[in-house]
Amino acid sequence: MHFKIQLIVDDDQGGIKTEDVFNFERVGKQASLIGLSLMESKDLLKSLQKQIVLCQSEEFSNSHRHCSCSQKRRIKGYTNIQFRTLFGIVAIPSIRLYHCDCDESSSKTFSPLEQWLPEHVSPELQYIESKWASMMSYGLTAKLLQDVLPINATQNAATVRNHLHKIAQRQEDELAEQPEWISGCPRDWGNLPKPGKPITVGIDGGYLRNWHAKNTNFEVIAGKSFSKTTESKRFGFIQAIDRKPRRRLMHVLSEQGMQANQQITFLSDGADNVRDLQYMMYPESEHVLDWFHITMRLTVLSQFAKGLTHSDPAVGKEVTEELESTKWYLWHGNVIQALDGLETCYMLCDDEELHYSNRKKLLRYLGEMDTYIENNRHLIPNYGEKRRYGEAISTGFVESTINEVVAKRMVKKQQMQWTQRGSHYLLQTRTAVLNEELYEHFERWYPELKIVNDAKKHPMKLQKVA
Repeated sequence: MHFKIQLIVDDDQGGIKTEDVFNFERVGKQASLIGLSLMESKDLLKSLQKQIVLCQSEEFSNSHRHCSCSQKRRIKGYTNIQFRTLFGIVAIPSIRLYHCDCDESSSKTFSPLEQWLPEHVSPELQYIESKWASMMSYGLTAKLLQDVLPINATQNAATVRNHLHKIAQRQEDELAEQPEWISGCPRDWGNLPKPGKPITVGIDGGYLRNWHAKNTNFEVIAGKSFSKTTESKRFGFIQAIDRKPRRRLMHVLSEQGMQANQQITFLSDGADNVRDLQYMMYPESEHVLDWFHITMRLTVLSQFAKGLTHSDPAVGKEVTEELESTKWYLWHGNVIQALDGLETCYMLCDDEELHYSNRKKLLRYLGEMDTYIENNRHLIPNYGEKRRYGEAISTGFVESTINEVVAKRMVKKQQMQWTQRGSHYLLQTRTAVLNEELYEHFERWYPELKIVNDAKKHPMKLQKVA
């Protein structure tokens, strides 16, 4: 059995042209292949794409052969444009024409296809590359594209990375136009409509291995904002690259419908760079030191106290009780009593007659804990009361966000190393994918592009209509 697939082109002038696209055969036996094979389907898509693109480009070029004054433009020369698509690379013949005498132009010649195709990579290919490369390595993305699509073998990890960086830079350029602060006059904020539920923003840091300095790491800042009435949004950046991170965070909050009179709670670990990001940004905000990081430090001190109990039982027992009291005071927001408890522990351990081998290390950790609480005392509320009212007191959800945004893609293997700019670009596309915003960017940049259907964009709306 012989199959022939043809393409029928009906142009605007009423002409009809038929092009042979693909031929294949099937033997009518039981063991014969049923339907198209993957290789045949890839060849079919590649041939079909080539014919369609060539027909479109020919029509566009012919439409520019004549000037508006009906004078036929002279030809300067021919060349080829390599147009990358999801279904292979198409070599498009490009004609270069002289401007007509009536044209007011600074150049003598022009190429119609250069105006038609300012980018030599199709938007859909850029979208798929950016989306897949945000979820897996560049090399795996290139291999997967070659497995399922008629992508040329020249599509390698470097090509995918370069295209992703280009998309990320376009996102960055748009972000430069966003405001960094709440706009408007504070006098008018009270007249705004009733705001939605409070928004909680958690910010934390992670680390990546540095490509240029192999034995060093650099910090990644990532976070998540959510409320009971809006979908959560993730964000991430490299602070050494991003000079205006407040603008990024403000954009995320604006996407969630934030109003100037809406309550926002910022949760962080108290690090200077994270704390500075959230300060002086929003008038109705509350800043809270993450309870998880407090208990994590106290747990380390409790482990030291257990070791002290084995060598010096009396002192170890007293230090253990003081640490438990310190935790209780901190839970209820009593910073003064908590600092007194830490000072008592330090004085008990600052005795050279103690037999504990890690005494100096314990003293160092006690001193660091005292400094940590002192520097962040204004961020320590009554955690017990906030917990009873159902308010967030811990950035456990941010720890999972760090894993989701950074670890699963960027540090899955310990030998993975990154440049700061490359990791920053990858964070922008990855968070856009996780927030389901990447397709919105492409449909805004390319209005005629349709990536997802309305059912995916508005699932809740369609369910209610049904």
